[in-house]
Formats: sequence, C-alpha cells, structure tokens
Amino acid sequence: MMYAEKLMSKPKVKVIAHKDDGRPEFVVPSLRNGAKATSLVATICADGSRLPLFVVVADRGERIPFAAVEQVDGTSRRVPLASFLDDGAEVHRREKPGFDRDLWETFARLAARQLEGCGGAEWKVLLMDGCKVHASAVGLRVLKDAKVVVLMFPSYLSHMLQALDGQPFLMTKARSVTVTEAMLPTLPRGAKFNLFHVMKLINQSAFHGRSSVNIVTGFRETGTWPISPGAIDVTRLLKGKGTKYSRRKVDIERLCVRLGPEARREMREQHVSFGSVPTRGRAVEATSEAVLGALGELDKAAAAKRSAKDKLEANREAKRVAAIEMKARTEAQADARRNSREFRARKDSWRRRAAQARAAAGPTGPYESAPCRVVDEEPRRKRAR
Repeated sequence: MMYAEKLMSKPKVKVIAHKDDGRPEFVVPSLRNGAKATSLVATICADGSRLPLFVVVADRGERIPFAAVEQVDGTSRRVPLASFLDDGAEVHRREKPGFDRDLWETFARLAARQLEGCGGAEWKVLLMDGCKVHASAVGLRVLKDAKVVVLMFPSYLSHMLQALDGQPFLMTKARSVTVTEAMLPTLPRGAKFNLFHVMKLINQSAFHGRSSVNIVTGFRETGTWPISPGAIDVTRLLKGKGTKYSRRKVDIERLCVRLGPEARREMREQHVSFGSVPTRGRAVEATSEAVLGALGELDKAAAAKRSAKDKLEANREAKRVAAIEMKARTEAQADARRNSREFRARKDSWRRRAAQARAAAGPTGPYESAPCRVVDEEPRRKRAR
C-alpha cells in the first residue's frame, strides 16, 4: 500500500529564493481523490523473474481507469493508467484500495493466464499469506486448473517466510521516497498530484525494488529457495519472554525431518473454525480437494445467509413502500371527500342551521364566571418503576 500524502511529507526539498524574500515557501501540490492511496500486488519467482503488476487505485466506479494528460497545445488526452506500467499490467478501481472477493478472482485469472506460459506443463507453487479474501474456491480452482499449487503461510509468520516482505518491498518503499523527492520540484505551482504521477512513481519504484538481485536475495534470506531451514531465525519463533526461553536449543534440521510428513498431511486436511479455514500455527495447501470442498461449503453457507438477508431487506423495503403508498392513498381519498359536492352541500347545510339557531336565540351577554369552590390537593407521588 502506498499513501501519496505520506510520501510527499517525507522528502526534504531545498528551496532557493531571492535574498530580499524573507520567508520563501514551497507549496506541496494538492492531491486528487484517486491518488491518495494505491495497492500493489506483485508476484515474483525464485529465478529472479516477475509477473506484471496488479494495481488497485482508490476511486469509485466500474469504469476503466484513465488519467488526463495535458498536451502542448493546452488540451488534455485520456490515457489508460496501465499504459504507464509494464506490459500486461492491470489497474482497477475500488473505493477502498485493496482486495475484495471479486478483485481476488480477477487477479487469480490474470495470474493463471500468465503462469501457464512459465515452466511448460510442470506444476508451480504459489506462496501467499492466509488473508481471508484469498479463501475463495473460485479463484483457487482457476489456479489449480493452470497447474498451480497454492500454499498459504501460517498466520503471523508471513513477515518471516514471505520473500516479498524482505528486500523487494523494502527497496520499493525506499525508492518511492527518492522518486517523490525528485518529482515534486518539477511540478508547476498550483498543480495537482494525480494518478498520472502515481503511476510514474509506481513504475520507477517497482522496477527498482523488483529487480532480479532483490528478488533472489529475498528468497535466499527467508530460506525459501534454495531451501534452507537454517536461514530462519528460530529465536523469533519461540513462545514466551524472558531469559529461560532465549536459552532453548532447537535443531531445525532434525525438526523438519521428523515433522515433515505430518505437516504435509495436515496441510491437505480440512479444518474449519469460526466460519473459515484457519492458518494459525500451520500452513494450508489451499488447492487440495479437502480444502476446496470446505471453502465451497462455506461459500454456499455465506450465499444462503446473504440471500436470506437480502430477502429480509426486500420485505422491509416492500412494507415501507406499501405504508407510504397507503398513506398517500388515504390522503388522496380524504381530499376527494372534502372536495366532493355532497360533502360541501352537507357542510353548507350545517352552517345555515347554525346561523338560524343563533338568529332565533337573539343577542347574548358576555360570559360570567360562576362561583365555585377551589380545592387544593397534595400531588400524588409517582410510583417508582
């Protein structure tokens, strides 16, 4: 996730002004709505190669993301945002920049299409974290059809085991600050930092951060490839705090040999708790038939709940509309009765009779108050509820 406002506040820009100008000022460009936050979804391989980026910008609407680029003659031209990135990259809009179920399935189709051309007919392994959005049977089956095995990391350990969280992403974030520092002085006064500048920032930062050297370093430091259990910092995996826990000795090589078959069996088993497939304390092979079946049942249950909720909301809306229509119909009928000929004739008859009665009674004097007795009583005490 990249926040443009934070990036623009980090760089230190040197301001050069005339000596008579006592308070020189550098005005930071304002941000457009779609340029405030952007999500990057990167996929890398242990051999140093990478797949095109999948970017989600913060904006409403289902239209294809475009950016207005000003021409020399003063006119503007709409350019697709994906054209500023690598070939094959995709840019999508969402009100909150990030993944939801639909965007994850779109990314799964894109990754499956791109991975089919890598490695021929061999099976591939895709490592990812156990985010709840990724637990979609539709997206996982698309990847499995493309001969991709999805392995989800144990929860709270992806920062230690995921190669992207190391060198590639750290270098990408560091490069983004440098690119922003070089870009801000070039913007004219009063200009706005829009999606066009964000795409240029992402293109340069991701190109530097996802270099083959950084990718290979990230896989090596996490022990993912070449497979090296000794690269994992065992002290960070120990539970508890204090001196007695720091003295534990764990032979990670022997532990992997003894627990390897058991771990592989558990990764393919079906475990459902709290309405999802948990990854706490264990990795999950998300493309196994047991896990896919469990996810399918969870999706059916969620769809049934969603359908029942929609039906309930529809009934409430129908009752509300019916009540409004009944009230409008009652008021229209009352107006029709008040304006009818029979009602007016009856009302005029009552008025004539009242006038005749007043004329027969003659003039009356003013009202006089009758003598009466005033009784004062104590107020009754309220009963406590």
